[in-house]
Amino acid sequence: MFLLFFLLWLLLSGGVSLHACLWGLAVSALLTWFCRRVLGYDWRIFCGHPARIWALIRYFAHLVAEMLKAGLMVMKIIYVHPKKITPKLVWFRTPLQTDRHKAMLSDSITLTAGTITVRSQDGRLLVHALDAPLAEGIEDTAFQQQLEKMEGTQWRR
Repeated sequence: MFLLFFLLWLLLSGGVSLHACLWGLAVSALLTWFCRRVLGYDWRIFCGHPARIWALIRYFAHLVAEMLKAGLMVMKIIYVHPKKITPKLVWFRTPLQTDRHKAMLSDSITLTAGTITVRSQDGRLLVHALDAPLAEGIEDTAFQQQLEKMEGTQWRR
């Protein structure tokens, strides 16, 4: 966790200098201490088994690809057929059990252009889609299938 904070500090500082590195070390140490002691975070919760890391990498790669595809679809909807937009609200039940995976599904839907998760209640999600075709098949997305596999494995927390 410390290394990630430090790398983020260097990325955001805009350059590598002795001054930036010293401040980055201090701030990273403070944030790491805060996350572990006060918030109770443990690095093993996020990483754990190597297969879990690989599953997360595949999931986020798929998420980026879907974000790009959805962005292109939304651009087409807006620029080619702006008068034919038919927004739609869709309720669907998710079989995911853990709150962490439900939140990942909800955030993944929101991150893809043209859809937003409006509400999560009793294992159901309410999704607003910019256009009806964007809402098709949202009940059984690839995101949900991947999260179900990740949730059903024995190396989960």
